[in-house]
Amino acid sequence: MRLGIVGGGRAAWAFGSTWRRIGWPLSGVALRSESAVSQLAPGRTTEELARDSELILIAVSDRSIEEVAASIPPTNAIVFHPSGILTSVRGGFSLHPLKSLPPVGEPSDLNGALLVFEGAHRDIAGRIADAAGARFAEIAPEQKPLYHAAAVFGSNYIAALLDIAESLIGIEHAREDLAALAESAIDNWRAHTDARRFTGPAARGDRAVLERHLEALQRDPAVAELYRILAERILATRK
Repeated sequence: MRLGIVGGGRAAWAFGSTWRRIGWPLSGVALRSESAVSQLAPGRTTEELARDSELILIAVSDRSIEEVAASIPPTNAIVFHPSGILTSVRGGFSLHPLKSLPPVGEPSDLNGALLVFEGAHRDIAGRIADAAGARFAEIAPEQKPLYHAAAVFGSNYIAALLDIAESLIGIEHAREDLAALAESAIDNWRAHTDARRFTGPAARGDRAVLERHLEALQRDPAVAELYRILAERILATRK
């Protein structure tokens, strides 16, 4: 299906790159500012995309999706967007990749990702997932806020926690080691649904060690409170 893209961010790059890999045509890209997404297809206006596309992807910030959707002229194209929290616009659908997308210009592909659908034209969204080699799931509109919060916990907040770990560890050049530590924790979490998914002092119920950690973290009360909340959640799994 011929895709027109509005926007130049990570989602635009991921969908556009995937489209090129699977050999589906791109009708063009409408950009407000310079982006490497322009490497994928010719620059076009939204009027031209509305005329020449079967699908139009609105890949802009969440706060701009409705405004951009309203600005697209009448079209026979199906309009969709990749937002995890917003519902579909203009009778189309949303298709959110449950994946931490790399920056624009770096290799990006939806192969193997879970594409989460909401809205109309389920058959079209399913065709996109099949062609891309992605998995497919459907979610109700009212579920999207909690779904998207879950995605944030599973991606952005993991990265934020690793930033904290890097700032505390006191060892130079430990970034790869912390990444490997996180990957080993994810492996445990994937393999076990019971208390065995956790290791460390909270999993052992060692409150003396937890108190020493909290004392050391008092230089940053917000981090100390975050540590305490997470420790209590792990302690609760021992009951």
